[in-house]
Amino acid sequence: MKRKEFLKTLGGAAAFAVTASCLGGCSKSDDSVTENPVAGLPFSIDLTDSSSSPLATNGGYIIVNNTVVARDLSGNYVAATNLCSHEQKRKVIFQNNEYFCTEHGARFSLSGNGLNSDASAGLTIFQTVLEGNILTISA
Repeated sequence: MKRKEFLKTLGGAAAFAVTASCLGGCSKSDDSVTENPVAGLPFSIDLTDSSSSPLATNGGYIIVNNTVVARDLSGNYVAATNLCSHEQKRKVIFQNNEYFCTEHGARFSLSGNGLNSDASAGLTIFQTVLEGNILTISA
């Protein structure tokens, strides 16, 4: 039996009920994750590449390999997972010289310590090493 014939036998309401959950493309909408925050490390960034241009400015950041790589207001390179410890969502960015989760407002210091109640579990911080124009991020 073909799909169209099957749906006819169900009737309109039943067919809608069966397919309604896939109207958005049948993709998982929950962006919660449980994988290891250090997966994909170490990696390197060529600071002369145009994709890393935000790092030329203090306060700028990029997200690479689920890692927020930033240049703090003192000009130092810093890195942390973009996986928020509050509800395990990849929503962490860099702003105002701290890490910030856009999902719930959790705030973390450059050392990964929580700055508010949503950030009490802290954030995984990574090491950065600059050699010439190559920035390496490692656990």
